Amino acid sequence: MELGLQGQVAVVTGGARGIGAAIVRGFVREGAQVVIADVLEDTARAMVRDLDSGGDRVRVIRADVSQKADVDRMVAAVIQEFGRIDILVNNAGVVGDVPFADIEEPEWDRIQNTNVKGTYLVARAVVPHMRAARRGRIVNISSRSGKEGQIGLSHYAASKFAVIGLTQSMAKELAEYGIKVNAVCPGILRTAMWEAILDARSARQGRPKDEIFAEATAGIPLKQPQVPEDIANAVLFMSSEVAARTITGEALSVNGGIRMD
Repeated sequence: MELGLQGQVAVVTGGARGIGAAIVRGFVREGAQVVIADVLEDTARAMVRDLDSGGDRVRVIRADVSQKADVDRMVAAVIQEFGRIDILVNNAGVVGDVPFADIEEPEWDRIQNTNVKGTYLVARAVVPHMRAARRGRIVNISSRSGKEGQIGLSHYAASKFAVIGLTQSMAKELAEYGIKVNAVCPGILRTAMWEAILDARSARQGRPKDEIFAEATAGIPLKQPQVPEDIANAVLFMSSEVAARTITGEALSVNGGIRMD
């Protein structure tokens, strides 16, 4: 299916590695112009150099999504260069695996500031430009934990539930401007974020990481974890005015069936 992403201007936060990097590669493959907004600037630039197409369709801007000044500067730079933002993917996120009773306030704030406040700040900076154009697509990355709480991930789950609530509210408010807002909810992927979870659980339980990961994935009906490209494909679909023309306010699960809506 033709997605119609050729020439579109897409901003991907947290696009330097993992799911974000797969999303960037997908947009490049579809012929879009992509801006990576990430604190991992060197990692992002190295990833861009490795793209088969070269770096001619990808820009990198260092930005901490939890900091309004960074976000405003990044969005202004994109508008100055391209004149518009057609697609925003709020992918930047952090995780921590901590029993609820052990979560201290700084750890709670660390998760919420990136996952919730970061999504709000970037969307809040981009929406006026989309509203003026009376079109746009926003895809927020939530999680399986945004639909079902998990042991050790209460603060992370709270942030990802919030992302879905924000997605639904934005979708209703912005529909009159032709802006569609959706979420994608990954399941279990062995990315850097899952490695952080495994590190914490291994230290706490005294068991090998591979054993813990195998246990976590054992309940997946399709009998395999996801890979970043699985999530990227869902994001590309939701970013398409052709393929997802009348879809808004949805939270699409990509989890192998481990949690069914």
